[in-house]
Amino acid sequence: MKVSVEDKSIEKIHKSGYGRKIRTSANSMGILRLQVAKHIGIDRMDSFLFQFGWEMGVADGRELLKSDKALEDLVIDGPIEHIASGHISGIDHRCDIEYNEDGSLKTLVGRGEWFDSYEVEQHLHHFGPSEEPVCHTLAGYSSGMMSTIFKKPLIAKEITCAAAGHDTCQWMVRPQEDWGDDVKQNVADLLGRKPIVEELEYTYDNLLEQTEFITNLSDFQKELTNEVVNGRDLKAIVKVAGELVGKPLTIEDLSMETIACAGISDIQKEEMRKEMIETAPEFIVEDKSEYTLSSDKKIYEFEAYNRIVVPVLVQKQLLGYCTMIVDKKNTGEYDEEYLYLEHLASAAALVLLNEKAAFESLGRMKGNYLEQVLSGEYTRSELVKRGKYIDVDFTLPYRLVVINYENDFTTLEEEFGFQEKLLDLSHQYYRSKGQQALTGFNDDKIIMMIFEPDHIDNILDGYVEYIHKYMGNIRFQMGLGGYEENIDNVAKGYEEARIALRLAIRKSRVSYDELGVVGLLINSNNIESIQILAKEELKGLYGAEDEKDHELFETLYYFLSNGGNLRNTAADLALSMSGLRHRIQRIEHILQKDIRDPEVGNSLLLIMKALIVLKDINVR
Repeated sequence: MKVSVEDKSIEKIHKSGYGRKIRTSANSMGILRLQVAKHIGIDRMDSFLFQFGWEMGVADGRELLKSDKALEDLVIDGPIEHIASGHISGIDHRCDIEYNEDGSLKTLVGRGEWFDSYEVEQHLHHFGPSEEPVCHTLAGYSSGMMSTIFKKPLIAKEITCAAAGHDTCQWMVRPQEDWGDDVKQNVADLLGRKPIVEELEYTYDNLLEQTEFITNLSDFQKELTNEVVNGRDLKAIVKVAGELVGKPLTIEDLSMETIACAGISDIQKEEMRKEMIETAPEFIVEDKSEYTLSSDKKIYEFEAYNRIVVPVLVQKQLLGYCTMIVDKKNTGEYDEEYLYLEHLASAAALVLLNEKAAFESLGRMKGNYLEQVLSGEYTRSELVKRGKYIDVDFTLPYRLVVINYENDFTTLEEEFGFQEKLLDLSHQYYRSKGQQALTGFNDDKIIMMIFEPDHIDNILDGYVEYIHKYMGNIRFQMGLGGYEENIDNVAKGYEEARIALRLAIRKSRVSYDELGVVGLLINSNNIESIQILAKEELKGLYGAEDEKDHELFETLYYFLSNGGNLRNTAADLALSMSGLRHRIQRIEHILQKDIRDPEVGNSLLLIMKALIVLKDINVR
């Protein structure tokens, strides 16, 4: 059995116009809602349904405008069309309208309630209760229709919703500009959100860019690793990194002095350093005894460029900075540049760690050599031969220096760490000055053998300043041996330095050459004779076990050392003038001598210095 339908009827339906309605069930719309959530995500569903309702409202609004009715009547007809669509069963609608003098809409405030919203029914059926209003199609429909009728953006917002646990679905419509910024932004997001296809294309493009970036970053890391493995220095590594990244790069020390750079001239380098010091003075580390700076990466903005800074950390110690000079970005995001710079900082840290290990190893080797030199373990020819391995020429003249230091340690580990750091800094100082020297420890004292010591005072002044800069204000006392030209005399020079240190009581530095007769007296090994002479001349002041008698010994020593000057002696001993005069009277009574007599004073002072060197007497 055949049934035919004339095309004329179909043509007639098509010609009936834009207002053709297609009736569907609420369940069908629920299925649509479910499929939308399934295919584009529930987070994007609100945008789709709002735009869907908006377009339906616009279409119905255009149909209503074809009549000759007043706008107020169309506002009434609009909800009737809404009900006729089957989306709601009824509506409570109140609207206040105000016009300008030219008849255009000035403002409109509408409020009402939707009854039996199909969206509430279907959302609860497919998704369950919601935390937010769900009548997106209804809000879009009302917004689109009212905006079309009044030719002005009017936005309907659902205030309460039965799907969110409220009693009713209440809404309000107002001009878009009258809503708060949060609603304006929400509407802009709902209407202006990109189609899912465009977002997928955008995501795909981003994925390609990220894949390319990750590949480039991997190649970058591989190249830097090869440079480090091949033993290249920082200048070579920064040059390779600059060529790969295509941006100016620098590595600076803690004083912001450039160690290595690429893609930047010397003039630009100095100008940028000055700008950096003015902008971020905290990056100039004066006291390097504490590495307390944050290890966070930072960005500094200048007039013509931005500077990204990443710290170089080696064994939790801040040793410098890696920086990249970049153009300004509107977004202010430099994540990719940060990653490149962090890889460079890691490579720099490895190089510095290798250098540090090699340097410390050389320093310890030199310390061991110094012990062997002092012990006389090797002949002169053997020392000269072995010196080539540590860049020391044992044929050069030298002086021995013995240094005592004052510091409070609570544990042996703390003292050991202090000595290790002090040795490392000592090696660093002499290397930076191009000065040949051996440094080590013996009896908790620093021993230094300084070659070509023509300007030894300047060398030692610089050494103390360098140590204070890195480790704080440590009090040093130094004893200097005599000028020696033959390595066979090293034991003699060491003993002279120890003797000089014993007399560095209120002075930070004493040279053996200053001791004169005292030095000769001790070196002649007349120890027993000195002790006998001391008992005769100093009587009860020598070998006194009583603390008050020892105070008299110290008073006599400082009085004679100051050439009989009462004021200076009182200051050294922290005594009053009357107290000092009383002590001097007692001393003269015990010794039965006029200690103000230059010949008597010089003789006694010589004996006392000899006792101090022999460690028979200690003077504070």
